[in-house]
Amino acid sequence: MSKEVEDANEFARVLQLNSGTILGMVMKAAIELDLFEIMAKAASVGGTSPFGDDANKLSSDDIVAHLPTQNPAAKTILERILRFFAANSILIQTVVVEDGKEKSLYSLASICKHYIADEDGVLLAPLLLMLHDKVFVDSWYQLKDAVLEGGIPFNKAHDGMHAFEYPAKDGRYNDVFNQAMYDHTSTPL
Repeated sequence: MSKEVEDANEFARVLQLNSGTILGMVMKAAIELDLFEIMAKAASVGGTSPFGDDANKLSSDDIVAHLPTQNPAAKTILERILRFFAANSILIQTVVVEDGKEKSLYSLASICKHYIADEDGVLLAPLLLMLHDKVFVDSWYQLKDAVLEGGIPFNKAHDGMHAFEYPAKDGRYNDVFNQAMYDHTSTPL
């Protein structure tokens, strides 16, 4: 491998490290918006699989029509999310020409099956939601201080409370935590 290729690969890796939280936070928003479920239901009309190139493909207009929003910018924001997912192999993007204009259509990549409830209602989305919840993320801001001063980052972020005690204090987080643990331990490998 040439020095230029090595340098370019290293730089790409640096950019990936610098933007590491973006994918998880965009996934969190997509799960909260129910995007993968919306796409799976709409794409499987007619009995086709909702995954892959053979699935029915949806535009951002098709998807935004299922969202409870009056935001006129929703389609534009959603289109950016969908393109971002396509660039990360979470969705499959197909560009078609309609009335002389390019239009992107999307289908679910196979990895999305882990974020859509199975026949028992189990999925891995709750684990992602817990790991990206503000309660959990706040502890990462304490990691440096835990190294320098000692202690556990989660406890430092939450007034000395242990991660397994905290859910009793916060009902919303308790639900997030318990659903994540249930689904994670119920998912076959």
